[in-house]
Amino acid sequence: MSDEFRPTTTAEHLLWLLHQHGVDHLFLNPGTDSAPLQEAAITLAEAGVGMPRIIPCTFESVALAAAHGYWQVTRRPQAVFVHVDVGTQNLGAMMHNALRDRAGVIVIAGKTPYGEEADSPGGRAHTIHWQQDVPDQAGAVRGYAKWTLEITRADVLPRAIGRAVQVARGGLPGPAYLMVSRDVLMDPPAAEAGRTTGYAVPGPPAADAETVRRIADLLTEAERPLLITARTARRHDGFAVVTRLAERTGARVVDMPESGCVNIDTAHPLRVRSMATARRLVTEADLIVVADCDVPWIPKFVRPAPDATIVQIAADPLREDMPLWSFPADLAVAAEGATVLDQVAEALRDVDPAAKWSGADLDADATTGADNALDGPIQAPEVFAALNAVLQADDIVVEEAVTNATALREILQRSMPGTLAGTGSPGLGWGLAGAVGVKLASPERRVVAVVGDGSFMFGVPTAALCLAAEADAPTLTVVLNNDGYRASRLPVFELFPEGRSAARGDAVGTRFQSPPDFAAVARACHAHGESVDDRAELVPALRRALKALEAGRAAVVDVRIARD
Repeated sequence: MSDEFRPTTTAEHLLWLLHQHGVDHLFLNPGTDSAPLQEAAITLAEAGVGMPRIIPCTFESVALAAAHGYWQVTRRPQAVFVHVDVGTQNLGAMMHNALRDRAGVIVIAGKTPYGEEADSPGGRAHTIHWQQDVPDQAGAVRGYAKWTLEITRADVLPRAIGRAVQVARGGLPGPAYLMVSRDVLMDPPAAEAGRTTGYAVPGPPAADAETVRRIADLLTEAERPLLITARTARRHDGFAVVTRLAERTGARVVDMPESGCVNIDTAHPLRVRSMATARRLVTEADLIVVADCDVPWIPKFVRPAPDATIVQIAADPLREDMPLWSFPADLAVAAEGATVLDQVAEALRDVDPAAKWSGADLDADATTGADNALDGPIQAPEVFAALNAVLQADDIVVEEAVTNATALREILQRSMPGTLAGTGSPGLGWGLAGAVGVKLASPERRVVAVVGDGSFMFGVPTAALCLAAEADAPTLTVVLNNDGYRASRLPVFELFPEGRSAARGDAVGTRFQSPPDFAAVARACHAHGESVDDRAELVPALRRALKALEAGRAAVVDVRIARD
């Protein structure tokens, strides 16, 4: 700390420590337990002491999604403060997304106070201080948090914050969960500021020379090599590495929809454009290299040839946190895909890329989304084609399109690394606030979220739009509105193809009979909002929304698409 300032409370010390460890933002959902932090923030601001920017959030899941979005761009953990056990529970599915997407985030939750005496600073003063005293508060997130700890003493705080940032960032990144009661936050701070260095995280592991040589030989000898990747380009050099390896070996690249990022230029001739083609190539490949991808194919629908060689590359190639994961692996490498693929590209001998897949039918059979003028309701592919007409190359698209994700990945043009974001996880409601986090990390870029109508409502849009305004991080949200949960309707048809639901073309609980007016919701939150059901108005509406965005105002375009 500076010679001029010394904290008077543990809360002041906590904010200072977060700042020293590189935490730029604290997404705050306040409660009775956050009062010491709120007071500390004023004290530090008046003293000119560095601390994270505190951004108020009106719902907890929105706060965590935003911190997660910021992590995707920067790979630096941000902090979220929530109210004791109930605030922890409101994090909900966003904890699942952070686990599966390996997002380094720090959740700090209040804890019910311990003191009861009249002279106990910060002690119990409300009925809820007994009601919120639960046996295992951390148990609500224990299956999803990488690490948990309660701070019970002021002198533990420096080590706890240093460790939280270190654990969230390092190894397999993930959520760190801390608890601290307000009476501890009001205690006098530790006598010493505590070290803020020496919390190094290990660099990405690499494959040994023998393994690198073996993979290089396999790619050299294979006639039909296939590279399936999902999150390799989450590391900033991953995009270039995937591209270089493909061009040196002639391997076709399947950029999986689960990825939440773009791993190779969508127009690259070696990229497999259609998932239908990708499934066929899985059956025809003699070598499949899987990099940073949890589910490279669905065994129910497609499996590799029995004599195909399978290489699995991931920081955790055994997927130890997935109890029943049994995809085949003839060679497993515990390292990030970008690291190993780069090593392999360097080790390759002379390869004739043009000789790979000789004679194979590699026709890309994906639609462009605008091949034919259509009558009737707007189709989702038309929306993606319209986005191609209005987006700039460096715009960032945040994707939570659910059942339309595959079509989006086949049609949407993204040529630069880091221009597609998303969790690839099933915890719906991430897209709106995740886009705000992405915008905070990329203030000079336009950020456009594409979500389903179900995802829009899961995302607590009033809270997410309020967050965008409070954070001065406007985004454009394009809603694919088909009046229901298509993702929950299709499984009914799949399991009961001859059933009554399929015959009716509907399934119980999957249609919205009285949905909100999403554009009106946007306008109520001081954002630009309009609805579109005429395809001739689609591009003009998107351009109007982007104009509002460039003027510093969030926007929502509710596109009424076919109800299939």
